[in-house]
Amino acid sequence: MSMQIVSFVAVVGIGATAALDLWIVFLRVALGVSGTSWRVVGDWLCGLMRGRLCYRPRPGRAPGPGPHALGWAFHYLVGLLYAAAYPLVWGAALLDAPRLGPFLIIGVVVSSLAGLAILSPALGGGFFASQSPHRGRSLVLVVVNHGVFALAQYGLALALAGQ
Repeated sequence: MSMQIVSFVAVVGIGATAALDLWIVFLRVALGVSGTSWRVVGDWLCGLMRGRLCYRPRPGRAPGPGPHALGWAFHYLVGLLYAAAYPLVWGAALLDAPRLGPFLIIGVVVSSLAGLAILSPALGGGFFASQSPHRGRSLVLVVVNHGVFALAQYGLALALAGQ
C-alpha cells in the first residue's frame, strides 16, 4: 500500500469525521439538536460482544469510561473505513483528481443508509428512524449531517491533491 493511500485515508477519514463532529457541536449550540451518544454506541458494541444485537439500557448502572471511549473509537474507525473505500472502489487515480460524485455516494448515500438501516435499529430508533419521536427531523438531520461529512471528505481530498 502506498504512502499516498495511507495519508489519504488518515487525513480524509479523521479530518472529515472531526468536521462532522464540529458540525454536530454547532447544531447543539445553535439549535439545541443533540447528536449520537457515543457512550450508547459503545454500550451497544459491548453488548454485541456478548451476543446482544440491539442496545438495551440498563437502569441503575453507572456508565464507566470504557463504553464512551469505545464508541468514539468506533466512530473514527468508521470514518477511516469510508475513506479507505475511495481508492478501493475508484482506484488510486481518484486521489490525484478527486471528483465530487464518489464522495456523495460514500459520504452521503452509503453512510446515511448505514446509519438508518444498521445503527438506528440497533440503538432502538427503528429501521430508518421509524421509532424516533421526530422521524422526519431525524431523517433530514442524518442526510444533512452526512452531506457535511461528504463535503469535508471531498475538500480534504482536493487539498491533498493540491487542487
